[in-house]
Amino acid sequence: MADKANGGRQSERNGGRAKHRQISEELLSAIESGRWRPGDQLPSEEQLAAESGASLGTVQRALRSLVEMGVVERHHGRGTFVSGARAAERQLRHFRFMADGGNKLLPVYFKILSIELTDETGPWSQFFGNPDDGYIHIRRIVSVNDEFDCYSEFYLPASRFSGMARITPTVLNGVSIRDMLAERFNAPTLNARQTMACQVLPPRVTRLINIPPGQFGIVWTVWGMSYRDAPITWQRIFIPPTDRVIEFAPASETSIGGVVN
Repeated sequence: MADKANGGRQSERNGGRAKHRQISEELLSAIESGRWRPGDQLPSEEQLAAESGASLGTVQRALRSLVEMGVVERHHGRGTFVSGARAAERQLRHFRFMADGGNKLLPVYFKILSIELTDETGPWSQFFGNPDDGYIHIRRIVSVNDEFDCYSEFYLPASRFSGMARITPTVLNGVSIRDMLAERFNAPTLNARQTMACQVLPPRVTRLINIPPGQFGIVWTVWGMSYRDAPITWQRIFIPPTDRVIEFAPASETSIGGVVN
């Protein structure tokens, strides 16, 4: 019996690297399939070890790998939870305009202009890989403290988010698109790439936010990724000239991909 046990431990040591990767891959696949959704708690380390036939150390290593990927969060004394739940949405990630004095954020108000299915191509096409089903296009106006308006547009791959096209604009007013994708479609935003440029705002935007044509502003582009770095959102934000200061969310609030409002 002792020889058999020693042989089992030796086998796991020899294949430990492959084993912990296998476990993390199986857990990730289960999360993607919806077995555990954002905010759900995973089984205990002991239970996962018993189910997988691996050592506790191998399971812990697999979970650490998922933490590094942003898929799960581990809380001491509580357990392991799938990332991307509403509880992580503590405050704005974008549109963080500071009030006078710099000690609080100005209120913002969202108004959805349209939600439509489109086959229009653009810079989002390369990101999504030109899906055959087209894209969900969401347009909205963002009022900052009733002082000035910004314009924001999202593109989502229709092959995954076709249900968004059946949602009426009024349902999305005041709702975090990030939360909706996580809760309804099991697609939390776990990672992102962002760029900013100061350039002339296009006429279609200046008309919508009621500023003179030819004005310079900030064009902010965000590429959002979910599990396995799968592309899920492409967002472009147009910010008009303003003397209001923009604060970027602390790293602790965006480390689990909290970058899409």
